[in-house]
Amino acid sequence: MANVKKYGFVIDPKRCIDCRACLVACRAENNVPLNSTRIWVYDLGVQGTFPNLTQQFVPYNCMHCDEPPCVEVCPSQATYKRPEDGIVVIDQQACIGCGLCLPACPYHVRFINPETGKADKCNACLQRVERGEAPACVATCVGGARLFGDLNDPNSDVSMALQTAKRVTRLSMPGVNTGPNIYYINDEVDAQKLAIHPPEFPAANAFYRQFVIPVVLSAVGLAFLGQAGAFARQLIKGESEFED
Repeated sequence: MANVKKYGFVIDPKRCIDCRACLVACRAENNVPLNSTRIWVYDLGVQGTFPNLTQQFVPYNCMHCDEPPCVEVCPSQATYKRPEDGIVVIDQQACIGCGLCLPACPYHVRFINPETGKADKCNACLQRVERGEAPACVATCVGGARLFGDLNDPNSDVSMALQTAKRVTRLSMPGVNTGPNIYYINDEVDAQKLAIHPPEFPAANAFYRQFVIPVVLSAVGLAFLGQAGAFARQLIKGESEFED
């Protein structure tokens, strides 16, 4: 199926000036609550020794992985990877807000929307992409640090940028390889350093991570044990009736 798209991001950290225009555009386009965000720009601080100093800013969002673990753990199948283009999305109607997908994501890019009580994240501004427009973060990036397009199209902006890049990095968190579809170019990006600086989430997310998710997991376990017990009792009852 040669016509199947594979959307992804190409990011050049050397072009990022940490203006945060992408965060504002994303929030406005997707009605993200003020204390939440779907995308980030990491400031990894000043590096090197004087006078040879550098500072790196790393744009960051959902990786739209080839093998997304968030899909595997979703009990309602609200999270899924679109077969036509590879974008990982959340069906807000199907999401039950259990929060199990939050710890499943090794990149920590999901949060519970405090207004809806459901999981939320970057969906590559799918509503814009389907109109032939770039995601809001890409369209407003003044330095051209963010690119988005079809990785299967050799003439797309992302493919051409990859072809001419001096360096290409895909982030794989320690012990995890999900096939991320964000490609960092022209600068070394250390996943270990990013793991030390996890995204900041609103207090509601901390509550979900510390209390709601463990309760949900316990409830699922108890429900499973209850079903297993009921099945065993029914099986014993059936055997007794058969013997009678």
